[in-house]
Amino acid sequence: MSVNYHAFQNRGYLFSNHETLTEQWHSAFVGYDPSRISRILDLEYDEDYLYLVYYGKSYRLCLSDGHLERKIEEEWTDQLYFNETMSIYHLLHYTKDQPRTAGIWVPNTALEGAGAHNRNLPDPLLTPFASRFSGKSDLLEKACIQLGGNRLDRGDLAFRFTSFPQIPLQLIFWDADEDFPAQVQVLFDKYVTDYLHFETTGCVISDLLEMLEKQAAGL
Repeated sequence: MSVNYHAFQNRGYLFSNHETLTEQWHSAFVGYDPSRISRILDLEYDEDYLYLVYYGKSYRLCLSDGHLERKIEEEWTDQLYFNETMSIYHLLHYTKDQPRTAGIWVPNTALEGAGAHNRNLPDPLLTPFASRFSGKSDLLEKACIQLGGNRLDRGDLAFRFTSFPQIPLQLIFWDADEDFPAQVQVLFDKYVTDYLHFETTGCVISDLLEMLEKQAAGL
């Protein structure tokens, strides 16, 4: 099974549809004390909420009941999708007291704990994404630029994105040629598991790929 399987399986599903998980994570953050995590991640909070940014969007955790909300224009909604919700809860839950940065970029299949997953199966997130942009690298490039990616000199095109401020990731794309189909790779710092569970990186990848697909569809 791919390390990205669960993120793929839950793509497009509202977190509230998973009643057991919803109750579990809300309960885990009821009465949450944000002082430790705010110091480590440099987050703002007040007596009611802890505030976060994920892919440039504003979120907040209600400290009294553990609910997450996303800001849309001037309104807040608790109708969040599974992958974004788990990314945020896991960041708050798994971040270590002194998270490290290696400066070494690896695919999430190479992260600590991911070794038991089958790396030879087609990736449910990356393989269809690469196929979708096969022969359309110009379109993908425009989508990456419009989403604020920073260009890198790798592959046929590559960009660096920021999910959480502490968690950058690199997307590298090779277009199809006469010998190989189009391929895409997403890399994290090798110590990203100081912030997230290794499977949560699939949620972060899925959210990025969805945003790029939607951006490209509007071009």
